[in-house]
Amino acid sequence: MSLGRLRDAVLALRVALDDERLVLPFDDEQERRNWMYWPAPRQGVPFSDMTSDQQQLAFGVAAAALTLPAYAKVTTIIGLEEILRELEAGGQKRRRPENLPRDPTKYFTTLFGDAGGAGPWGWRFEGHHVSLHVTVIDGEVASTPCFLGSNPAQVVHGDRVVLRPLAEEEDTGRSLLESLPAEQRKRALIDDRAPDDILTFNSPKVDVDLSGGVPLADMTGTAREIADTLVALHVDRVPFPVDVDTSDVHFAWAGATDRGRHHYYRLAGARFLVEYDNTQNDANHAHSVWRDPANDFGDDLLRRHLAEDHPH
Repeated sequence: MSLGRLRDAVLALRVALDDERLVLPFDDEQERRNWMYWPAPRQGVPFSDMTSDQQQLAFGVAAAALTLPAYAKVTTIIGLEEILRELEAGGQKRRRPENLPRDPTKYFTTLFGDAGGAGPWGWRFEGHHVSLHVTVIDGEVASTPCFLGSNPAQVVHGDRVVLRPLAEEEDTGRSLLESLPAEQRKRALIDDRAPDDILTFNSPKVDVDLSGGVPLADMTGTAREIADTLVALHVDRVPFPVDVDTSDVHFAWAGATDRGRHHYYRLAGARFLVEYDNTQNDANHAHSVWRDPANDFGDDLLRRHLAEDHPH
């Protein structure tokens, strides 16, 4: 049902939006694996070039590709562009960076291949702090990379939080660190300083050293329950079946352990990777990414497809 809903939403958008920029060849490997999470021109069609009805259909594809909580985060993050514009206009003395327009209409929808055919196809929805990818091959779905960010990470009114889109991501990771026994917590704390950004950045393949930390397999009791919750939080962003292997996943934390200061954590394994950082803009600018290093952009699905359907 979930895949059928997504396919129907994609086809409805294609019928309504007659724009040659919308659909690119699935075998355009360089562009299909090109992703970024900062404001920049992209291939595809932005909201700014769509009618209101077409925008609703584009949002409908995102809604079909995500669970409701994840969709709520995405739409909130898009809305933060207006808040960020106000902050950078001088409302709270945050200077606007050069050539980084804050515009909620600059989110781009791109299709790869034909969702109505039998071959592989894909969808990308991307703009500032949102980068979503779905690849469909032989009826199976790959949903990574899946990136969400938030700038500001929170908006407060006095001591009350007005908006905090990635609260779950920070709080659950922090709870996991705090739940670890002293010896494991010491192993989890890999560096006193947090990196400036996620270490995998926007690379099409995970090719950095992410070793170190505490294996989830060594965790017991409350710590293991929280670790499983943290894994599920990311997997539950999508309505499709996800085959999760956390047998080799390690949890690591870098930076400060108290709230409001620069920090970073990750869950890293061969088939499951999460990175989270909140280090920029005085630790009020968060990034969160979920990846499957072996199956980002459907790489593993595509290898199997080619081996089974197109043997040499």
